Parts: sequence; C-alpha cells; structure tokens
Amino acid sequence: MADELWDEIQNMALARDDPELFIPHEAYAVAEARNRLSLIARPLNPRAQNLFTVISSLPRTWGLTSRVHGRVLDGTFVQFLFRSEMDLISVQRREPWIFNNWFVAFQRWEDHPDLDFLTSIDLWVQMRGIPLAYVGEETVMEIAQVLGEVIEMDFHEATTTQVAYIRVRIRFGITASLRFFRRVRFDSGESAVIRFQYERLRRICSSCLRFTHHRNYCPYRQPLPVTNTGATNHITDGRERIALHDEIHRSDMNSQSQNSDVSFPAPISQPPRVDTPPLNSNEIAAASPYFHPSSDGKLQNFAVPIPQAPWRRNQASSGSNITPTTEYEINSRVSRKFEVGECSRRHEEGETVKSNEMEESQKRKISEVRKNEAVQTKQKQKVQEHSKGGILKPPKKR
Repeated sequence: MADELWDEIQNMALARDDPELFIPHEAYAVAEARNRLSLIARPLNPRAQNLFTVISSLPRTWGLTSRVHGRVLDGTFVQFLFRSEMDLISVQRREPWIFNNWFVAFQRWEDHPDLDFLTSIDLWVQMRGIPLAYVGEETVMEIAQVLGEVIEMDFHEATTTQVAYIRVRIRFGITASLRFFRRVRFDSGESAVIRFQYERLRRICSSCLRFTHHRNYCPYRQPLPVTNTGATNHITDGRERIALHDEIHRSDMNSQSQNSDVSFPAPISQPPRVDTPPLNSNEIAAASPYFHPSSDGKLQNFAVPIPQAPWRRNQASSGSNITPTTEYEINSRVSRKFEVGECSRRHEEGETVKSNEMEESQKRKISEVRKNEAVQTKQKQKVQEHSKGGILKPPKKR
C-alpha cells in the first residue's frame, strides 16, 4: 500500500510550472562524441534472446571483449560502445549477427533518428534456378526487387566466375514474411522457378515465415473455430473415452479378479469351417485287394467314420456346398466292425476321450461367444447412458 501511494505521489504534477533548467553543450559533448562510435542493436526475438546475455556474448564472438562495452537501453534495444572506428566498421561488414539462433539487427548511432530507425535488417540471398540464357544484371535486379530493397549485388558480367547462384544483399523489414520460391516467365514464353536461399538463416516461424518469433507464439495464426455444440460434444466424447479406456485397460495392471465385464475386447469372427466329407465305401472295397491281408481288419476299422460332436454331425456349413451325411445313412452303407481285444478297447477309449474333448471345446467356445455378446451389449448401454447425460462411475480402486 505504501509503495502504491508513493508511486501516485511521484506521478503527480508537482513543480510543473517551475522554469526550465538550461544545460550547456559542454556538459554533454563528451557523451555525444562517445555515442557516435556505437551501434544500436535490436534482438528480433526477445523471448529467446535475453538482453543482458546479448551484451556479454556478442563482444566475445567479435573478439573485442576488452574493447567493446555493452549496455541495455530499454526492453527492446541494447548499445555497444566501441573505442575505435576500425572495430565498429569491421563488425558492420560482417553482419548479420546471430544470437541463440535468431537474428540481431544493428544500426549505427544517429543523433536524431527517424521513425524507421532499426526497423529493417540486411540479408544476403542466393538466387538459384535462373536459366543460363537469361543470366544478367538486369534479370537479377528485376527478380530481387520483388523481395525488397536491393543494397548490393555480388555479380559482374566480366569478373564473376560462377553462375550456379547469384548473391544479392536485400533489406528486409523486421516484420516482413520471407519468400523461398518465385515462378517467373520470360518474354520468350519460357518459365522457371527461382529458389531463394538466405545465408545464416537458422530459425523462423513455420506458420507465417517471419524471423521475429517462434511458431508457438505466432500472432498471425488463425484460431480454430469452436462452436457451442462442438465444444459440448468434445467434452462428453472425452469423458466417455476416458471412462472406457480406464475399464478396458485395467487388466494390464490389476489381477484378473479385479477386471470388469468390459475388460476384454470383442473376439474376431472366425471363418466358416467345412465339415469333413464322408468316406466312400465303394472306393475302399475296390482298393482292398491291393492291400496286404493282415491290414484288412485295420482297413475295415478305418472305414468306420470317426464320431463327431452331436451338434455338428447334422449341421450344414454356411460356406460349403457339400450336403452333410446323417448318421443313419452312414450306418446303412457301412456296418461297424470291431475286433475283440486289447487294441480295440484302446481304440474305443481313445475315440471316447477325443469326443469328450471336442464336446468340451465346443461348449467352451459357445460360452465365450455368449460372454462376448453380453460384454458388447453392456458397452453399448454405457455409451447410450453417457450420451443421454448419465453419471460416470468412478474407476475401481487398485
């Protein structure tokens, strides 16, 4: 409270009507001469370029740590005071300078600066893709003027030794958007795509192509349109997605006893199975003279069809064109023959065991299908309740 009161007193119009105090030129002549050997710098991205770090790091980059003094003017500009004109000019010739991957604009001190003071930066641009038949100073100037004010051109018809690219120094506004391609058409009807490559360019905004900010802080990005219905639907969809995700994936972290009814995903539908075709007794009888006599009993036993599960014996497959044969037709065509002995008993026991296992597996599959159907119906009911505004149940304690 005391600080706020003191600030108000400071800002009051106290002693405004007093006569002005005159200061002669000799009092500030030394400071004026000192400022003339200085450069005013403007970091183009203040979010990523701390001003105090700039005035301590750039003199080390120039190799003039003991001969340059830097100071912060305000929240936008910094000043570098040089001891000699040679050092100042050498720094200017090697522009542009970069700190923390972003440009720093420089301009020499002016006693009475204009409104456009330190609002531009000079960059070297390499122009690539000009057809060889049209390479010339006038063509380069016509293309370069599209980017900005041309300061200097590193191309001469008589002395240039390479024309793969042509360097042009162009003055850009600090808020200008960069261009990287330009399609041009010549008077002869030929067209070409000119590519611009900026020297020492590290980072720019990938949204608006400016070098004054990062994409995350771009003021030119258009916000996504959000409607009331879309916002509410997005919130409800997010709540449903979180609830279902928590219940479905709880089995990855908890024991099976803590799983909910919707912890297992719906099974993948199996392809239809084709029933085993019945054996042809006529073919077996025709081929029996060619077998060894000792194997007749085995062949007769083999002719008997293997018992299957009762519910699949008379059921037709949905994906097959073969008509299944009933148990009565098989018994009428081929009679069952078993040898009395230990082998036949073992065979019968093995067949009964196999049939029991098949029945159990079929029962297991039926129970799993019913359970999965129940799970799917419960999931649908939950989604309907959430869409109608139902209360979400909290997740189970782990």
